[in-house]
Order: sequence, then structure tokens, then C-alpha cells
Amino acid sequence: MTSPWLLILGMAVVTYIPRFLPMLLLSKKEISPSFSRWMTYIPVSIFAALVASDIFFWEDGFTINPAINIKLIPSVIVFLIAYKTKNLMWSMIFGIGGITLLWFVF
Repeated sequence: MTSPWLLILGMAVVTYIPRFLPMLLLSKKEISPSFSRWMTYIPVSIFAALVASDIFFWEDGFTINPAINIKLIPSVIVFLIAYKTKNLMWSMIFGIGGITLLWFVF
């Protein structure tokens, strides 16, 4: 049986290496402006992929039927509120409230 501390240390090393190696290898190199501009889109695209997969996959299956997937209606409402108000707090309140309400209704 593996020690929990050894397991935690191993996971820490494995997650630290992909962060440290690029920093070590690229710290002395000049990065092109086009590559730097391309890198600015990575956080947005990762966030969009995480949100889209959470919205459209319901109970281990892809569905866009609002009668089955209760996440779709609050997602559309949150999108409209975020677009209209540009306010994260209102988006969160309506999103959490909408999914909670639909969860208890259905």
C-alpha cells in the first residue's frame, strides 16, 4: 500500500513539471508577437470548452432538448443577462437561481 504522503508528493511533482519546464526552457528566448497574441486566446478557449461541455452534456449524453437537459434554459438566460448588463454578479445570481429552481421543479 502506497503512503498517502508519497502519493501527494508524486502528484505535486507531476503537476509542477509542466509548469516549470516551459518557464525554464523559454525564459531566455524572445517570443514573437504573433505567438504572444495567440497565447492570449488560450484561457478564453479553455473556459469556453469547459462551459460548453458542462451545458450540453447531461447524464453522460449530449442533448439540446430543454425538457431533458435542464441546464440549457438557465444558460441562455445567463448569456442574455451577461450580454446586456456586463455584470458577473447578476449573471451568477440568475444562473444559480435558475438551475436551482429548475432542479426542484423537474
